[in-house]
Amino acid sequence: MDDQINELNEPVDSYDEDLFAGPAPAWPKWIGGLAIAWGGIMLTCTGIGMVMLPMQAKFMGPMIEGAPMPDAFIVKPMDWAMMGVGLVLTFFLLFGGIFCVMRNPISRILILIWAIPSIPMSLYSFMVQMDKQASLQEWAKQYPDTQYAQMLSQSGAMGQQLGQIIGLVFTILLGVVVPAFFIIWFGFIKTKPEQMSGSEEVIA
Repeated sequence: MDDQINELNEPVDSYDEDLFAGPAPAWPKWIGGLAIAWGGIMLTCTGIGMVMLPMQAKFMGPMIEGAPMPDAFIVKPMDWAMMGVGLVLTFFLLFGGIFCVMRNPISRILILIWAIPSIPMSLYSFMVQMDKQASLQEWAKQYPDTQYAQMLSQSGAMGQQLGQIIGLVFTILLGVVVPAFFIIWFGFIKTKPEQMSGSEEVIA
């Protein structure tokens, strides 16, 4: 009897850490799923854009009827550079989402590599598009008899302004808000590896 009491009073030298670990948090699955979904959409759009970019001048040929090609439809090295950088960054987001679902802490770095430059790149891309629209308007004034110029005049100033507003809304929501969310989430809220595994704290 005394031996049993002494055994109970002996200090515990080791313990099973799994018994004290909290349940794994659920957020990596839906955050990772969001990153995978958004990365997939961006990868598809970027791929389509890279295929269509060199073809736009060919499509415009019959519509300008012998007039000089509008500068907005001439593919420049910067266009390819933006497409290429965007494609590479999209892979960081996609693989970051996959690793996040797997609760691998490297996902935080990968997603931040995508998110941080995405905001200035989105704003720059929007500004470039606005410059191209203004260039097209000037071109249409110089060649009003072309089919494309007539299409622009039929859309009217109201339609063009509406298109710019829609473009700005999409730029803010998708090019600024979504990356900003990931920057705040991984840059200020979930900054420790254990916040993915739940080994030191329970996060629902």
